[in-house]
Amino acid sequence: MSEIHAASFTATGSVTRDEYDEAARAAGLFRRGRVVAALGTVLLASAGVTLSSDGLTLDPVPLGVAVVYGLFGLFVLPRWAVARGFRSGRAAEEKRVVVDGSGIEVFRGEESQRIVWDEMRYYHETPRLHVFVGRSRRRTCLVVLPKRLFTAPGESDLLAAFGQERAGDGS
Repeated sequence: MSEIHAASFTATGSVTRDEYDEAARAAGLFRRGRVVAALGTVLLASAGVTLSSDGLTLDPVPLGVAVVYGLFGLFVLPRWAVARGFRSGRAAEEKRVVVDGSGIEVFRGEESQRIVWDEMRYYHETPRLHVFVGRSRRRTCLVVLPKRLFTAPGESDLLAAFGQERAGDGS
């Protein structure tokens, strides 16, 4: 259910795991971690290669460690972190989100959390989602608003324009 009041948007609903995964990809939350994992893999692999007068000598133990580290850092760890974020943020629970001129407020039962626009880093839009990324109390905040929650004609497009104006695209 959604309502539009000037520059105020309200949506009530929950986020699916698939939508949360898409939001994490769109926000690029783990891009730096993957770069660090790739560099670490290269450094570990280089420890397994020595240059001598006979040519290259390969030591299988450091190369094996590098492969395991690379696979874990590039594939397992990001998926685990997204799953942990989904659970710890209780994304599957129904929430009411209000986006207005002062920021974004998320209501879950009796709890609420407000993120002001100064704490918001950027806004992303995917074909199915509006994704706001911010920083509050030294923690990264990911606010995911599925477009399916906005039923009024043009409401989702207005929120996209509003989010782009307020939070920008991070550049």
